[in-house]
Amino acid sequence: MRTRLVNPWFVFAHVVALHAVVLWFIGPGQDGPALGAPVVEAPTEDPLLTEQAVAEGALAPAAPAFEVPALRPGPLDLSRVYADDGHILADLDHDWTAELTTDAALQAAASRALDRAKVPFGAVVVLDPKSGDVLAMADRYDERHPVAPALDPEGPPHLALRALAPAASVFKMVTAVGLLEAGVSPRRAYPYTSARRRVYAQHLEAPGPGAPTADMGDALAHSNNSYFARLADAHLPREALDALVRRVGFNRVVPFPLLTDASTAQVPRNALERARMAAGFWHDRLTPLHAALLASAIATDGTMPTPRLVKRLRTPDGRTVDAPQRGPFATAMAPAHAKALRGMLAETVARGTARRAFSKWPRELRDVKVAGKTGTLAIREPYTHYTWFVGFAPVDDPQVAIAVMVGNGELWWQKAPDVARVVLEAWFEARAEHAVATR
Repeated sequence: MRTRLVNPWFVFAHVVALHAVVLWFIGPGQDGPALGAPVVEAPTEDPLLTEQAVAEGALAPAAPAFEVPALRPGPLDLSRVYADDGHILADLDHDWTAELTTDAALQAAASRALDRAKVPFGAVVVLDPKSGDVLAMADRYDERHPVAPALDPEGPPHLALRALAPAASVFKMVTAVGLLEAGVSPRRAYPYTSARRRVYAQHLEAPGPGAPTADMGDALAHSNNSYFARLADAHLPREALDALVRRVGFNRVVPFPLLTDASTAQVPRNALERARMAAGFWHDRLTPLHAALLASAIATDGTMPTPRLVKRLRTPDGRTVDAPQRGPFATAMAPAHAKALRGMLAETVARGTARRAFSKWPRELRDVKVAGKTGTLAIREPYTHYTWFVGFAPVDDPQVAIAVMVGNGELWWQKAPDVARVVLEAWFEARAEHAVATR
């Protein structure tokens, strides 16, 4: 006998209520599906839950997960964020409250690190690479400094969400993914002609006898411009690179409860300019949030989680609503390629471009190995020196992913790798102290 499902108006009412809460967590102005972001689907009714079964007492109809009050919480406003008993909370409209995912101690440490570095502008993002929880999101902006960029007052409310800086050599991680997918062996050494500050046509040609050689791990560790330019020219046609940058999250807005810029990457038609882009010279802009997601993908199975800033909402009458589970933002690379990159990026800190900054790593944390990629690029007018550190730790079981972007003038105090080291120290020292206290 054909049976009818549960009253469709009953189902519709609960789906609408759940959808309203989900929309709040997604955030304002984020057109997720149109921009390639994952769609959050409300749970559907079990087809076995029929009116007849309910009437016979075999099953009871599920109670609504949440009844949305008439007055909604309104947008998240960072000016209304405060710490309370170890939690970071935000007051919302109509007596709602948001509990954020941020760690209060780490958030304070990240802010102090930027202040002590005396950077004109910069941002730090620390994520749980598996869940996407934002553990810290700090920024510094000295509007009086001559290199501080003019900020659009209608733009994102946090520097971590603005595409202010070129990706620089952080883009080499993206190029490395493309080369691995094209079949380039990470262990094969290729000859190159040194290209420290600029890539020219001669760097795309095979060098003569006696030229130095590097494999992919060496090239990432020492940020070898010529290696990535030459191999990208040989193995990554424009169509492949264009598809790759979108797959790893460029030209797409990351779903977030605050207004967020999209990182941009315009792949040139000109072969030399395309090779320069592959080596980290211009044609892109990267948000620190997106950079931390890229680190998260390499730290795990190649998947970028959808970042989560709000853990739960508290209603005016004291009830709580946990944030809904979100699908991944992007599948950036195959798990095997993420694993290969983890090993290679550890060399950046051990003996590469981040070695000097991490030489001050505390002895008591010597068992915590850090991996990452640095980036450096400057513009002339006004002279602004951008630096990046994008990475994760520990290498063998990543617990945190980090992105630090710093903009300095001609005189500077610290760069991004120095700030990243201080922030990571704070996180792992706190974990070590907690472990001792609970023994």
